[in-house]
Amino acid sequence: MLVPILILFFGIFDTMKIVVIITGCIWPILLNTVEGVRGLDEVLSDTSRIYRLSRRARFWHHILPGASPQIFAGARQSLSVGIILMVISEMFAASNGLGFTIIQFQRTYAIPQMFSGIIVLGLLGVAVALIFRLVEARILRWYLGLRAAQRGE
Repeated sequence: MLVPILILFFGIFDTMKIVVIITGCIWPILLNTVEGVRGLDEVLSDTSRIYRLSRRARFWHHILPGASPQIFAGARQSLSVGIILMVISEMFAASNGLGFTIIQFQRTYAIPQMFSGIIVLGLLGVAVALIFRLVEARILRWYLGLRAAQRGE
């Protein structure tokens, strides 16, 4: 829905594609961050206030670690939304890219080539999701270990 409006304001350039992707990807991260901060343990918040930790120390040692699982959940959602928006913005207004290529093959009835583009897009999504999962597992190692210990593994 935003693509035609953004084409009007930014034209058919790479800037428009970047703005479309950013506007679509920012909301899952933002909303999950808000929920992550809202769901922090009140006892820990009170304890950090009682010990008179500075705002910076509270942020780095309490808020960021407590909200990081939710932030990564939002980033995981944004990853798939970003790939979808990238392809859609290339389908509407581009002269190159995977979405443009898929639409060109569709318009010329080159069905095998069109499906090869779709398969490449699917493989790209799977590869990016696997890489993100590895990064997430490395950064949230403490959280995943805590959850495994709570389950008794």
